[in-house]
Amino acid sequence: MRKTLANLIDRMTLKEGQVNSDDSKSWHAYREAEKLSDPTLIDELSDYVKQESNMDKRGAAYFVIGKLGMQVRGSDCVQILLEALRKETDRNELSRILDRLAPLPKPSETDLRTIFGLLNDKRWIVRHAAIQALANTESPIAEDHLLALLEKTEDLYDITYINSTLSNMGTPKALPYIEKNLASRKRDVKYSAQLAIETIRAKNLPI
Repeated sequence: MRKTLANLIDRMTLKEGQVNSDDSKSWHAYREAEKLSDPTLIDELSDYVKQESNMDKRGAAYFVIGKLGMQVRGSDCVQILLEALRKETDRNELSRILDRLAPLPKPSETDLRTIFGLLNDKRWIVRHAAIQALANTESPIAEDHLLALLEKTEDLYDITYINSTLSNMGTPKALPYIEKNLASRKRDVKYSAQLAIETIRAKNLPI
């Protein structure tokens, strides 16, 4: 991997203690990573995460991959992150990878089975991130999996995040499931349901 990219990851993972953002080399390195747009970096990062043993450095590389995916070769970046989900086991690392996937476009042919499996993870930090990672997908199967979880879960945060994700990618099929949450006494559940219903209906108005 080129020295400039290795140096960036080193700075991103620098242990600095308590410093404000202006003085933090790590903070500035993350802001630098957000601006990258060179598509040739993706293959180097893909090889890097497969062989790097340091979890913090892999995490920094996943961050860069996610940001690059918003600029160039989005489908390639999605595939790299999905492969990483199958290999990582730490709950925080899984959650961070899922966070990187959430904003990336995932066309209908994307194999999302790894994310589907994590929708039922007992670790809430993983489960909630998996729910949100299904945003920006065109897969009708993804909606089915979210609706199945919505039907059975009693976790109010699960429900809130499902409502939010369906607001992003749901279809009118989801409306009867979401409407059940309008009577919830939990404000976040009720408001997220209202927003999802309004958004889905607005997206499906006849032209």
